[in-house]
Amino acid sequence: MTRNVIIDTDPGIDDAIAILFALSVKGLTVRGITTVAGNIGLSNTTRNALRILALADRSDIAVYPGADKPLTRPGISEEKIHGTDGLGGVTFPDPQSAAQDGDAVTYLAAALNAAQERTLDILALGPLTNIARLIQTDPDAARRIGRLIAMGGAIDEPGNVGPRAEFNIANDPEAAEIVLQSGLPITLIPLDVTRQVRADRAYLDRLAALGTPKASTARALIEAYFASTTGGESRPLHDPCVPVFALRPDLFGCERTGLSVNTDEADRGALTRADSHPIDVTMTVDAPVALDLLARALG
Repeated sequence: MTRNVIIDTDPGIDDAIAILFALSVKGLTVRGITTVAGNIGLSNTTRNALRILALADRSDIAVYPGADKPLTRPGISEEKIHGTDGLGGVTFPDPQSAAQDGDAVTYLAAALNAAQERTLDILALGPLTNIARLIQTDPDAARRIGRLIAMGGAIDEPGNVGPRAEFNIANDPEAAEIVLQSGLPITLIPLDVTRQVRADRAYLDRLAALGTPKASTARALIEAYFASTTGGESRPLHDPCVPVFALRPDLFGCERTGLSVNTDEADRGALTRADSHPIDVTMTVDAPVALDLLARALG
């Protein structure tokens, strides 16, 4: 069975790998891409989405720009990790198509209303601003989402932009709170899981040996990640966990719980278990199988 998905993203080194994976597997059909400001500004995330599609020879897929800032406050840049271009300076082809004129939220609503109810999933790789705006402006369309699978948050794991906060949630905590309290069918993939799916030097050698443009680019992206961060002999592949879950949810173990988002600046984006709308939160993953699946798809 093929899952129809729209990818909402802020590419982003690991976003790029996630998108290349989603475009490479038979079990996922990417119907469109929406972009959001996050790792870098919206103009760059949109251009990067188009560059990724060009590399994958899938410039037929439409890209719709979305929110250029969080709902109520300034965003957080991750340029120090992803580079000024957002892709770590890795070479990509120029875009072979232009971004669409329409707004991401308008597109999401139209796509959901046109599809059979609960047959279109959203894979959220960045801040949840676009999804929150959809819930606010067209809640009926939002309720037609099959499943929202989002990378974000830290449950029992330390944060990466604060003691308890993860970047995607902390970038727009108000948006995250709207989404998590919406009652939509949500699977959240936090740092607790993504930090288990790690690429080491042997994995980079495996990608190099595959020799395909996608695998070679993924290797270069991970090399850029090594260069811009610290963390021992491996690096976590955060966003690729989202399409891997969409394809193989059996690889993950979930806890069903409500979560609330701290919107105070001092602890911005921290998640707390709460007596609220329950969602599925992944807490375990078969990391070797996930990494193998990723490499084979890019080969």
